[in-house]
Amino acid sequence: MVLTDELNSLRELVLRFAGEYVAPRTDLHQRMSFPEDLQNELARKNLYGIGVPVAYRGMGGGWLHMAVAGQALVESGYNLGVALSWFMHVLISRFVFFGFGADRQKIAHLPSLATGVCTPCLAISEPGVGGHPARLVTSAREEGGVYRIIGEKAYLTNGPIADLYVVLAITSEQDGRKSYTAFIVPSGTPGLKRTEPLDMGFLRPCPHGGIVLDGCEVGEENILGLKGHAYPDMAIAFRRIEDAMMMALFVGGARAQLSRIADALRAGGEQPDRGTASLLGETVSTIDSLEVLAYEAANLLDQYRIDHPELLSMTLFMRQTAVTVQERISEIVRISGIDPGQPCKALAHDIDSSLRIAANVAGITREKLGRSLLS
Repeated sequence: MVLTDELNSLRELVLRFAGEYVAPRTDLHQRMSFPEDLQNELARKNLYGIGVPVAYRGMGGGWLHMAVAGQALVESGYNLGVALSWFMHVLISRFVFFGFGADRQKIAHLPSLATGVCTPCLAISEPGVGGHPARLVTSAREEGGVYRIIGEKAYLTNGPIADLYVVLAITSEQDGRKSYTAFIVPSGTPGLKRTEPLDMGFLRPCPHGGIVLDGCEVGEENILGLKGHAYPDMAIAFRRIEDAMMMALFVGGARAQLSRIADALRAGGEQPDRGTASLLGETVSTIDSLEVLAYEAANLLDQYRIDHPELLSMTLFMRQTAVTVQERISEIVRISGIDPGQPCKALAHDIDSSLRIAANVAGITREKLGRSLLS
């Protein structure tokens, strides 16, 4: 896909930012907490405003703008964790708050989200059960126009630093089928307590953690979207968008790794043999193709949201392609005997680990697609 001048300018802006503020930080892969100074710089450059309309103090743009910026942030910054923390911020701002917020909620929250004053967090998963809708137990009971939320959420990206939690809670149940509603719960709400940060062993310094909701009280005005429809409208849709949009970050990571590998090969002073050169070329061409698909997926989201019939298949194909790219990069390092450096190794570990997280879900999705051919 040929990028417009606007998108190329955004790409160059983020490449410069990441090269100046992210790449030189040798401490990032050891940190469990997101550096406040880096968060401030992201806000100062208005990067938290990508995808939020200018009317709400954002930078404007849509899903393709976020994909281009996310790829550049990893490509020049050599850190997937920094990009993931930023990425989840802008995805939630655009899809959840801008997509489902009433006018008064957009006015109240989008400016602070776009300027980085507030950090959002989508709170769906729970300890031991993940995000499976039949197993979630966090509930919200209405008492005189006030909802009391009781439960615990876990594995939350940006959970330890969030100012606004969008909490999915059960508001009704009929014949064993649970209906969920999304509530905006500010971090200072009485009864809300953060649990200890979770060290996942990768994706540092992106913070992960949980919250306990012990009778948190919020009003009707805190309901986001349609009451009782939050799981299909918000949770399922967000997961599909996240899966598709993450591919741009993996492309940036692959390009960053190849850049370090090429530097190491040049520093060795010897030309690679024909087999290594061919594998390099094959890997570059695969990454180029994956980039086109990642941008096209974001473009489809801009045009159709998640309703395009080919988006799911495209995401599954991109995911498997990303796995193949990482395998080839590992093979290049192995057969050439080079040391690409710690940033490259940490980036490879983060991408490998991230791709493994949802492998089972991707497998189930592929099986369902296969069985649909026989129905």
